[in-house]
Amino acid sequence: MPDNNKAFAEAYNNFDSRPLSSKWGKEFYVDDFTKDVVNEITTTIRITDRFKKMLVIGHRGCGKSTILNMVADDLRNDYHVVAFSAADVINMMDVEVVDILLGTYLQVLESIEKKPNLSDKLLKPFKGLMNFFSKDIQGINVLEFISIKFQVEPESRDNIRQGLRNQMDVLQKNLSNACDEIHKATKRDVLIIIDDLDKLDNKFAERIFYANSELLILPQAKIIYTFPLDTYYCSDFIKIRDRYEDQFISLVNIKNFAGETLENSQQALVKLILRRIDKNLITEEAMQYLISMSGGLLRDLIKFMQDACKLAIVDKLEKIERATVEKAVNTHVNDYYRVFDFSKYAESVQRIADTKKTIDNDTLVYLLRYLFVLEYRYEQRLWYDVHPCLSKAVEKHSE
Repeated sequence: MPDNNKAFAEAYNNFDSRPLSSKWGKEFYVDDFTKDVVNEITTTIRITDRFKKMLVIGHRGCGKSTILNMVADDLRNDYHVVAFSAADVINMMDVEVVDILLGTYLQVLESIEKKPNLSDKLLKPFKGLMNFFSKDIQGINVLEFISIKFQVEPESRDNIRQGLRNQMDVLQKNLSNACDEIHKATKRDVLIIIDDLDKLDNKFAERIFYANSELLILPQAKIIYTFPLDTYYCSDFIKIRDRYEDQFISLVNIKNFAGETLENSQQALVKLILRRIDKNLITEEAMQYLISMSGGLLRDLIKFMQDACKLAIVDKLEKIERATVEKAVNTHVNDYYRVFDFSKYAESVQRIADTKKTIDNDTLVYLLRYLFVLEYRYEQRLWYDVHPCLSKAVEKHSE
């Protein structure tokens, strides 16, 4: 009897949840359910004016990062693309708008480090701006020095913030001038893509995007900001909407509003699975069960498959079957069972399951934030449904 442990181990690593990019996992990319939104975003970038800002919105785990990586790849020949995760340059647990602007400025300057003439020219105003913090920044990598101090040292971060709050106009002007100089040198507009801002706690996101929105739109470059879904549901969004283009990234619609299976979506998700694992290692029934339990949330589908591969190794299986994936999914059902407040929210969840309609905003935002409830859009229709894992948890609770 053949030993498939090596194949399952390879598949386990293939189902890593990191975003796909030209540097990792591009061979796993399936564009059946992303090509339209990638095209919408790239078209918006191309046709809007040079300094337009854009918000990209969607559930955590819906594929935003992969989509933005594909957008960056598509536009790299026509734009000077500066793409980065906010989590890599700022402290996500303690965020102000000045942090985002400084982090963006640092990333723009780092993007031209391999162009010595241009880099030296643009570093001079940056050093001048940061002179209040450290006068002894000669002979060191000043970008790395400031970045580390700002991200990991709370005292340094407070000092830098205080100094920059008094020079916000200079910070913004320097950032804009850097983008302008890059445009002159490369003959390409600067496109900045800031990922993972959608992971901000709502109190930070509202302060940044609503109270200080005018500062985010000042830099003279096209900028894409990811935007938290629960902040999107705040009524203040209406006040800022005309300042931005906005693009919602929908979940994969595996069913329509009436609950009818959408075969094209099912087939696309099967294709996604089989890009990462040999078809002889998993049954069709197992794949269909995982797809249905993911609710169309790509991150969950990937995680379910990774867990199933590990179980196949532990249990010395030759093939992943329905029983294996049920066992893998049950771990996630238990997570929902453990953290969900049945006494407070069970009635609201049941109402959504029955009607597919919205409820009071505060409750809905809470349920969306923690993926207890999912938002769907298909054929101009908007509706809500309970995450399949929570549905299982509710069943377990009522037994």
